[in-house]
Amino acid sequence: MGMAFSLNAQDSSNVKTKKRPIDKVKIWKDGKMYDADDINVICVYDDFESSAKLYYELKDSTGMIVTSGNIEINGADYLDYASKPNHPDRAVILTMKYLNIQTRAARQSIQQKVAVAKVSTN
Repeated sequence: MGMAFSLNAQDSSNVKTKKRPIDKVKIWKDGKMYDADDINVICVYDDFESSAKLYYELKDSTGMIVTSGNIEINGADYLDYASKPNHPDRAVILTMKYLNIQTRAARQSIQQKVAVAKVSTN
C-alpha cells in the first residue's frame, strides 16, 4: 500500500508514496468479498482556512482498488489537521478514523495486550 498526497491540482505523478498497511477490511464488490489491506490517501482540495477534501482508495493484496471515496474534513478535525506538521500522515490518520479502520501494527498491539490480560487474570 502506498500513500500519495497532493494539494490543489499538483501533478500527482511527482508525489512520493508511503506504505500504510491496514488491518484487513472486508469489502463486498461486484458480488464477491475482498480483503482490503492497504490504503492510499490524496488531498484533492484544501482551502488552507477551514476545509479539505481527501480521496481514498482501499486496495487488496494484488493492488486492485476494491473501494474508493471522498471525505471532507472541516471544523475541529480540519483545525487539528492543519495545525500539525506532516499533512500526508495526518490525512491518512483522519481517513482511517472516518472509515473506522486500524493499521495492522495497531491491531497486533491490541491483540497482544488482550492476550497478556487473559494470561494474568487466569
